[in-house]
Amino acid sequence: MLNLRHIIICFLIFCHFAAISQQAYKGTVFDVKTRENVPYATIKLAGKEGGMIANEDGRYYLPSNVFLKSDTVVVSCVGYKTRKIAVRVLKDSANIGLYPMIYDLKEVSVLAKGQTDYLYHLFYDACQKYRKADDKQFTKAYFSFMSECNREPLEIIESYCNAVVSCGNGISILNPKNGRIGLTLRNFWSLNTTDIIRHLLPFTPGGHFTVPLSAGNLSYHHLKRLYNIFLVKHSSEGKINHFILRMIPKSDSISLFESIVYLNENDYTIDRMDYSVNNVDFYYLRAQVHGDRVDSANMAWSVTFDNSDKEHPQTSRISMDYSLKYVEKDTGKVTDLSANAELIFYDFNKPYLNTLGYLGDQPNDYQRIMSIPYDSVFWIYPGVTPESKKQTAFKSFFRTNGVLLNYSPGLNKFVRSAYIPWTSDRNLELYEIGGPPTGSKTIYIPTVAGRSETRKSSQIVGIILINPVEINDSLHISSATMVNARSSTFNERPSNRGTAFVNLIFDMYELKKREIVNRFHSMKYGSQTSWNDFKENYEKEMGSLQDSIQLLYRESWDGTNVEMIKTWYDQISPKLGIQRTALIQRMITEGQEKNKRKKKKISDNGQSNPQD
Repeated sequence: MLNLRHIIICFLIFCHFAAISQQAYKGTVFDVKTRENVPYATIKLAGKEGGMIANEDGRYYLPSNVFLKSDTVVVSCVGYKTRKIAVRVLKDSANIGLYPMIYDLKEVSVLAKGQTDYLYHLFYDACQKYRKADDKQFTKAYFSFMSECNREPLEIIESYCNAVVSCGNGISILNPKNGRIGLTLRNFWSLNTTDIIRHLLPFTPGGHFTVPLSAGNLSYHHLKRLYNIFLVKHSSEGKINHFILRMIPKSDSISLFESIVYLNENDYTIDRMDYSVNNVDFYYLRAQVHGDRVDSANMAWSVTFDNSDKEHPQTSRISMDYSLKYVEKDTGKVTDLSANAELIFYDFNKPYLNTLGYLGDQPNDYQRIMSIPYDSVFWIYPGVTPESKKQTAFKSFFRTNGVLLNYSPGLNKFVRSAYIPWTSDRNLELYEIGGPPTGSKTIYIPTVAGRSETRKSSQIVGIILINPVEINDSLHISSATMVNARSSTFNERPSNRGTAFVNLIFDMYELKKREIVNRFHSMKYGSQTSWNDFKENYEKEMGSLQDSIQLLYRESWDGTNVEMIKTWYDQISPKLGIQRTALIQRMITEGQEKNKRKKKKISDNGQSNPQD
């Protein structure tokens, strides 16, 4: 019979092997020659979709649930030789060294002579290949954005998104699924950086009118007319020839990007394209305040491609940097602003399940991220790239000097979305929602029996968000009840009755949300059919909710009948398990005092005007 000592030893041995089986590998990718870290190297599993991208410090993280000991890791980065490493070897050497490609400068000088037309044809033919790769693919995407004001952190945004992307057509959809925001407490309008990135099209003929043109956007004739092309470097890796080309505009550099192209001659594939332009003057980098101006604006962006399938290349990463000086007209104050954004695509054809009731396009990146449910599963589940030193420094700064949003659900008074989340411990005040439409007349309805018509001008617009996330064959969901403060209107003066009415509507939304979530959990998933069935049920339940809310409007005379509001509250409150006793009591007291004043006024009028 085992004694306690043997049991403890067996337990420790079990824990040891369990830890080994769940081991996660992390380390740094570095340049063997210079010993410097290699940023944004790609670490993929040979023959599989799984993989990660090193961050700007060269650090990578491979979680235990994406690989087997028998797998092989393929590490690659533009300008370096690809390296294959067995996973079982990583435990002894977590830091991965890459050898830079050796460029033959003598051969470069020989190739450069008389080869200009060939270089034009080489680049243009490669562009044609990517233009034809226009199949739109659904993918997950990770977006990271950091900006500085006078070399001090200004804002940070991180979000996981669903995207639709193709090499030929760029990004057609970029919907945030979850995210977090850090912001310093200063008055500043953030640029819609995701909009800029969506308009950076490397191969679409004509590009986009709000950004300068790049060489890849042009026909062969316009390419030769507008750009000079130079061979910067040439190297050979076995039978594969690599070229680095430089495309310099012949004139009007403000409307044309200068480009550096990393190109594979044998396969007509492009590994990466880097773009830059100085003193740019276009839509996104203009001052929004009349009289203020933007000066010394510089912009650079880069797009990296995954050519694992040479016939069907994919966009794997887009990065962007810009800097500018903001000059205020009234004071002459000059502010230096700079920003960096990274957008990484992964898990092609496996997007996150769509958020039901998604709020659609919002006016800026803040509201796009703030108007979706908080879900900790995004931050528990390993990200595409580990956190960099700069990200860590930014977050520490915001915890002390600013505000971090969406680490937990709730409101924040500094950055307010148009959408206010329902919470059980606070009452929505009327000033938090929209006022009556412009030009409308406020009408106060007396609480008299027999009135059945409703006014069309008041509306409380709510929404139920359900965000399902499929992770390793298991389904996680988060949900939220929200009010659209911008679209909602209530044509009554602020009162306890009005506040009770608004909260009653959102209690109804919350109750319906819980019913939908319970239905979600009771269904079996694993097929598109079951998912479509649930979406149909969602739409049906939302329609039923709207019918109930319209009935509440009619029976409470558009929220003016105190007794009917209390009757509805007494029906919903026990089902919801939420007590708003103090608010309801204030509403009743307010109504009673109003009736007393009304009776006194009638009595006073009767005394001053005696009748038979």
